[in-house]
Amino acid sequence: MEMPAVIRRRTRLSPEARREQLMQCAIEVFSKRGLGRAGHAEIAELAQVSVATVFNYFSSREQLVDSVLIQIEDFFSNMVRKSFIDLAGQPSKSAHQAIHDYLADFVEAAINNPQFTYIWLEWSSSIREDTWPRYLALLDNNIAIISNKIEPAIASGEINTYLTTTEFARSLSNQGYMILQLVNQPQAMDKESIIEFLEKYVTSALAKA
Repeated sequence: MEMPAVIRRRTRLSPEARREQLMQCAIEVFSKRGLGRAGHAEIAELAQVSVATVFNYFSSREQLVDSVLIQIEDFFSNMVRKSFIDLAGQPSKSAHQAIHDYLADFVEAAINNPQFTYIWLEWSSSIREDTWPRYLALLDNNIAIISNKIEPAIASGEINTYLTTTEFARSLSNQGYMILQLVNQPQAMDKESIIEFLEKYVTSALAKA
């Protein structure tokens, strides 16, 4: 029996809301199926819409992958900026505090937004011709932001390290792999213990002046 028109209208979404719904479903599907396998059909099934509807918003698989990677880029770029770029009018945080905040935010993401971190993990470790250069651009940008915060701390003596500024920034950027291992162990440590361990590990190459 056909549903009353009023019910059909209530289930309709605006184009903006529908796109947001499909984007959320795409993140979920890509986190499980991977960049090379996820497609329109799985997203349609999860969103309970037709495959044609998904194609209306993402006209090709290339556009679909691009849209997902934009979400991942924004998520991790914002994480780095939040930790390592001081806001105008706010007290400047120390380099050690910025490092702590970044590690804590990544652990938080691995626990509460695992889909984003799973896609990041595959993207950053799968050298695919169509997506690898784009990941390297994201990595280089994040390393530059971290370096801008760390370099003055090294120059002022706040931080002593055996690594160059860029080497340390690269090392910090790659802590995501260890974070995902720690968070996803069968007998995982609690969040605070993971953050404490990571901070000790990362700062083992540093010494407070």
